[in-house]
Amino acid sequence: MTRRIGAALALASALTACLAGCGALPGAGGNGTATPATAPATIVNLPEDTVYLPGEAVNPSAGLTTGAPVRGPIASLSPLPSRTASTASPGPRPDECSGTVRTGVVNGADVVPGTNSAVVSWWNIGDPAIVDYQLATVPQDLYYGPQPAWTWQTVAPGTGCTRVSATVTGLTSGAPYVFVVHALLRKYESLPPVAPEVARSSAVRML
Repeated sequence: MTRRIGAALALASALTACLAGCGALPGAGGNGTATPATAPATIVNLPEDTVYLPGEAVNPSAGLTTGAPVRGPIASLSPLPSRTASTASPGPRPDECSGTVRTGVVNGADVVPGTNSAVVSWWNIGDPAIVDYQLATVPQDLYYGPQPAWTWQTVAPGTGCTRVSATVTGLTSGAPYVFVVHALLRKYESLPPVAPEVARSSAVRML
């Protein structure tokens, strides 16, 4: 019992000392003065048409600069060099006229849309095993239930690294289509003929 009374008296003394010396705390009362908190830094909104330029150059060859960045108007920067459009027609990539049909390699096909027709062109691979190309027209308007069937047409292969083209008719004006090209390969011995996909266009909407 004596220990409990002693502990209670010690706790009361500690509370009394805290109330006397802790008055400086905010909201604790007393005559003390609280230390003001540090004011937040002012946020500066820079105009959108400004940039930061580096300081004075120390070693231009190494790209080292010194000094604080300097803010200047974006108009003070030298304009980017303009590119001159090339009039030369782009040539094929190495895998487009490789001379051998490679499994999994699908190149691009170009499409010039018309109202109810389109001209599709691609690079001839040049593989002597190609019997002909099979060009598929794939409608991109989806419907509930069965989708329209792909329509196929046969296109003769070219000779060497040349451009092969075909005109597709019977299309719907304003409808999007994707054109897929397969290469029908010659049958060897007991192996059945195969027709891997070799080119495909992006979706193109008719006029």
